[in-house]
Amino acid sequence: MSEQPEPDRRPEPDQAPQPDQTPAGQGPQPGPTPPAEPGQPGAPGQPAGPGPGQPQRTGWRALWLGAIALLTAFFFYPLGLVLGVAALVVGIRARRSARRARGAAPGAVPGIVLGSVGLAFSILSVSLTAFLWTELSGYQNCLSGSNTTTDKQSCQEKYFPKIEDKLGLPDGSMDRYGDLL
Repeated sequence: MSEQPEPDRRPEPDQAPQPDQTPAGQGPQPGPTPPAEPGQPGAPGQPAGPGPGQPQRTGWRALWLGAIALLTAFFFYPLGLVLGVAALVVGIRARRSARRARGAAPGAVPGIVLGSVGLAFSILSVSLTAFLWTELSGYQNCLSGSNTTTDKQSCQEKYFPKIEDKLGLPDGSMDRYGDLL
């Protein structure tokens, strides 16, 4: 009697797993598993690999971080800068984790995109503030010392032309958008 190779018992991707057909007591018996090497997932003191829902949750987290980064880029750009970087890191890690687990990370790609846009706006705002630091700080100091509308108007007349010259804007353009400062 010749031995036939044991058939592959792994199910096809779209098939349900079949019960083991080997009679009890015959065939390979599971032995003790060797301990995992330090630093590997499953090693003592190390967290196990990503759980079944981990890439999905991380993808949604990246989306939230990206959306908040984009919103704060216009109002409080240092926070937008930090959240934009966080959205990129979390989104990229979610995509890699999902790829390893052959799963999906919904929200990761939009989170990366929103985080990138928020990061770009924050970097632009930080750069513009650094470029106009002397004019903006002088204007804010002037406004803090003004008590009347006439004093505020004199601050605008003093600093708006300086900002326009430094940015290469046409004369009078800060009169339209100067209230944003």
